[in-house]
Amino acid sequence: MSGPARILFLCGALALAHPLSAADDSPLRATELDVCEEVVDRECRGSDRTFPADYESVSFVTRVEGATGDAFVFHVWTFEGEEVRRIRLPIRRASYRTWSTKKIKNLPGRWKAEILDPLGRSLGAVDFVVLSPPR
Repeated sequence: MSGPARILFLCGALALAHPLSAADDSPLRATELDVCEEVVDRECRGSDRTFPADYESVSFVTRVEGATGDAFVFHVWTFEGEEVRRIRLPIRRASYRTWSTKKIKNLPGRWKAEILDPLGRSLGAVDFVVLSPPR
């Protein structure tokens, strides 16, 4: 294989090995993502991916890096594949921790909390489950 053809081949192989996502284009990065029972002193307490049916609510905590000016993100809560809540949250510093809370009591099933940049590009997500109540 000739020099230019080899370079094109290697670039194509590299692109397949590491496909770019929409978030690669975003100046914002979510460097921490967690779902937990409560937020205490801006930190997750009771972090888990499975929650009992009798919990009132859970919190989605994120740290966002790279913000400038009047930046914001969205926290999007999805239940069984359907969006149930979207919250716009300001990012006030270049590195900023923020969170949102969703009531989950007696809503067993598959949940997802996702962070989106202002253009709707996903910066990350956490999947979790709320258990069915005991019989």
